[in-house]
Amino acid sequence: MKRTFLAAALVFSCATAAADAMEDLTSAALEKRVALNMMRKEVEVERAKWPKADVPGLDFTKTGNAVIVHHESGQLSNPLDTLTGAVPFKLFHMKDDPYRVTPRARGIGLDKGEDKAKYRSDEYKPALQQMQRAKYALFVVGKVQEPKVDLGGKSFTPGKLEGSAVLYEIESKKLLGGFPLEARNSDKVTSRTGGYTGQELDALMHDFENNARAALWKAMKARFPSAKQPTIAYLNSKE
Repeated sequence: MKRTFLAAALVFSCATAAADAMEDLTSAALEKRVALNMMRKEVEVERAKWPKADVPGLDFTKTGNAVIVHHESGQLSNPLDTLTGAVPFKLFHMKDDPYRVTPRARGIGLDKGEDKAKYRSDEYKPALQQMQRAKYALFVVGKVQEPKVDLGGKSFTPGKLEGSAVLYEIESKKLLGGFPLEARNSDKVTSRTGGYTGQELDALMHDFENNARAALWKAMKARFPSAKQPTIAYLNSKE
């Protein structure tokens, strides 16, 4: 009986410690996320003011020291576009987007029926740790036009991203550089017409998002050649 009690007490103690550790992690990540949300409102988009030097040690992988912030990911640029079947643009899926994951892990901005426990699972924990650890933030700012089909389903408007990516050191708010960023749907996709279904619209968005990420990595490599980039591949545009 005594051994059983001790074992149960140990299990309870471990569970409590794990819960406390997650509270500490999500709290620290949220504090960093709030700071980034304030910084994004003052991003320098005037290209003549961007420093030109490389930034040694810049690492955007999940175990690295930098995050990418695209505040509008997961939101339609025009909420009324839901009437035309448009879907929101997402630069990264949720598990690879510390900026979007962090508030959800604290119960903020959850969809109906969701529980914050989902975003505290092992699938999303690396994103929370990346946010907590981040020393640098690359802010993607600009205009996004989602791919849209007309109400008759006979034609569509291709997706388009026109903006900039601007790098800051988070603690000092020091501007470290930037680069222009542009992306569109592939020519082979934009040349198609007629008969679009919801699934095909998702395919259009998947193509657009893939092109946006490819443009981001290419431009980042040109501007910050020593930066480490993550390896990311998605099968669709979900999340």
